Amino acid sequence: MYASVFLFYGENTYALRQELQRRKVNFLERYGQDALFHFSNQNRDLGMIKQALYAGGLFVSKKMVIIEGVPKDTSEGNTLSADKIEKFFEDFQQNIDKLPADTIVILLSNKPDKRTKPFKRCMDNLQLKNFEPYKEPQLKTLITSQLEPLKIGNEELSYFLLKIGDDPYRLVSEAEKLKYGLPPATSQITKEQIDEYCFGMVEGDSFAFFDQLFSDPVLAAQTLEKMKSDGENRNTANGLLTRGLKVYLTLLDYHQQGVTSAKEIIAQTKLNPFVVHKNLKNISILLSYQDFIKNFFKQLIELEFAIKTGKYPESYYRLATKSILLSQHQK
Repeated sequence: MYASVFLFYGENTYALRQELQRRKVNFLERYGQDALFHFSNQNRDLGMIKQALYAGGLFVSKKMVIIEGVPKDTSEGNTLSADKIEKFFEDFQQNIDKLPADTIVILLSNKPDKRTKPFKRCMDNLQLKNFEPYKEPQLKTLITSQLEPLKIGNEELSYFLLKIGDDPYRLVSEAEKLKYGLPPATSQITKEQIDEYCFGMVEGDSFAFFDQLFSDPVLAAQTLEKMKSDGENRNTANGLLTRGLKVYLTLLDYHQQGVTSAKEIIAQTKLNPFVVHKNLKNISILLSYQDFIKNFFKQLIELEFAIKTGKYPESYYRLATKSILLSQHQK
């Protein structure tokens, strides 16, 4: 077992990256940038990795070498082939005793294939650190720390989790939005403030959907499927879609009346300022697709009515919305 060679792996990429960053910062403060080597998808060359691992430094003795995607990372974005990883590990195993005593090696693989020889070799020889998904108490601790010095009660904390979901990155992002968006005099966070400033899981997906609606209808249809899967509720997904289209229709209506000031529209409609500013920037696109927006909204309302009155089964919603979306773009 090698005390200075580590494997970081696991589904909790947030915790993994936080721990990696902490170690990098501590190392950089003590030994400087010249002693740190970080190989990712963008700069992963096996020759350079071997040089960093085994060659002595001219000006540094202590080194930290970070290698991402090894052992084989099955998560999206990893580009190193299994053959190259196998070759690297054969070489690494043969030469691991040649590692300078002052060299720290961190291998990083979010979703390693545990059936492979490289992973089994790691199990036998390296220091393993598995970053498992946070449980609810850990998620609540994360949210509370991000919101400091603001206070949040346990009931509001549970509501925040229910609305946003359990993705640490989203939780941190929405907590920061809440923290910096609230008036300076705020001390205790309420559910109403969470609703006003934060976007939930399905709402976040709905932004992606509307961003893709005009540029890539196929991708928008895929996002729509994900939205319904994540939301686990047809009414929620349909409500967010119709509300999004209502925003478009409202902005188009104000534009036709000659009202183009975001401040004035926000004051009159009480719409979320972020939503108004974001979509006013694309008013020319909305104008060119206004017939499609009106038809899409009308057909969603008709589809919802048909399902509620028993004309179509609820399971028909997924196929119908996808069909409406793609057929409108083919006209």
